[in-house]
Amino acid sequence: MIEAFITYILLGITFTFVVDIASDYAKRKGVEVPPSSEWNWETRVLAIWIWPVGLIFFLNGFLKEYFNNKNNNNER
Repeated sequence: MIEAFITYILLGITFTFVVDIASDYAKRKGVEVPPSSEWNWETRVLAIWIWPVGLIFFLNGFLKEYFNNKNNNNER
């Protein structure tokens, strides 16, 4: 039981780290990020606890953009 909990928390920490790094990278590349979506420690801790929900939203947005861009490239 404790191993499952530790695994869940470690996956949450990894997911939060990846999202944090990706958002910093996007900001450096010029993507506008609204001030309301800035990460603070409260947001990071919450993301660690509910990372499966964040993963679903991330994959949903990523796949929509990926296939939208792929379809747009095929039309040219």
